[in-house]
Amino acid sequence: MNQPTYPLNQEILQKEIYSLHMKRKNEKMPSKRKSRLTNKDREIIFAKTDGRCHVCGIKISLGEFQADHVLSHVHGGLHKIENYLPACFICNNYRWHYLPEELQLILKIGVYAKTEIENGTILGNLMAKRYTIKENRRIKNLKL
Repeated sequence: MNQPTYPLNQEILQKEIYSLHMKRKNEKMPSKRKSRLTNKDREIIFAKTDGRCHVCGIKISLGEFQADHVLSHVHGGLHKIENYLPACFICNNYRWHYLPEELQLILKIGVYAKTEIENGTILGNLMAKRYTIKENRRIKNLKL
């Protein structure tokens, strides 16, 4: 990640987030899946992490895991067993095509937000309220 200019402030953070988003968008490569993974391929991928999601570590089953590209296919990652690790639906869905630098920033912001929520600060309470509204909408839409 390009280290932001310090001292960091809101404007610099917003510019950095936007810059990373545009970099990801502009580096996107067209890619078509050539074929589906065979059952044997899925077994090999699943065994790499002993039946756990490679992102969060939750136990997953052979039939439910998603084959996550280590290097996203839209950023040049190949559709090969070597470039797949097993992931649960949530991690695979939220990890998306983010650049490594974006993912690190997302994690740092997420840990900060979690701490604010846990400590019950004004900002934490606001984030908790807005997050639960959004999450409840997402869950409701999944059930439709």
